[in-house]
Amino acid sequence: MVRWAASTVMTRQNHIQLSQLTTTAFIPLWDMCNHEQGKISTDFNNERSRGECYALRDFKSGEQIFIFYGARSNADLFIHNGFVYPNNDYDSLSLVLGVSSCDPLRGTKMALLKKLGLANLTHYHLYKTGNIVSPELLAFIRIFNMNKEELEKWSEKGLPGDLVSSEETSAKEVGTEIDARAYKYLLTRCGLLLTAYRKAEAKDGEDSLNRSNIKQLKSCEVQILEDTIKYLETVLESLQPTA
Repeated sequence: MVRWAASTVMTRQNHIQLSQLTTTAFIPLWDMCNHEQGKISTDFNNERSRGECYALRDFKSGEQIFIFYGARSNADLFIHNGFVYPNNDYDSLSLVLGVSSCDPLRGTKMALLKKLGLANLTHYHLYKTGNIVSPELLAFIRIFNMNKEELEKWSEKGLPGDLVSSEETSAKEVGTEIDARAYKYLLTRCGLLLTAYRKAEAKDGEDSLNRSNIKQLKSCEVQILEDTIKYLETVLESLQPTA
């Protein structure tokens, strides 16, 4: 109940300007608008000292007016707003990954991750649209699957920026051997996770509003996994040496 109350308040507060002070406040009626895919069209007009909201599109007389809540995943929308949006272009799936304390190369791997500002990161993302594998995740799976010699080579570089990029020049610099191992590792993890999702689906109980949203959220995340697996299979095929 406390979490629900906190989310109810925090997702409805808006930044406004009072004299020289920026603060948050509720805007009656406007904060009752529901979400629709689009772009942020609301801001505070300092010159007129008022909040302004522009229509995302043409609305007919008597039609419900929607606003865009922002670039949030369905998990965030469900937790904080209480719904799931199936056509969410900003949807993503969070993967919990890390380097085991038993890994004999942990120190070198963590040092290289630190150079990229990723040493304290534990959640990596797969996206529904755009670059499915986030730059941070790409760097992690590359470093995670390097051998000692490869780690030493990349550790000598000042800032190994190529590790976070999937651009052709960066991929060439990293090398097909590392990328093949990295993408195969991620493919295996996604496959195992997809199996776990499907087993959980078989145990789902009777529907309620929350249960229905959970099922919809799982369905969206399963779709991300399936799309990622197809993408990874295509990438791995392209990394195979040509005859």
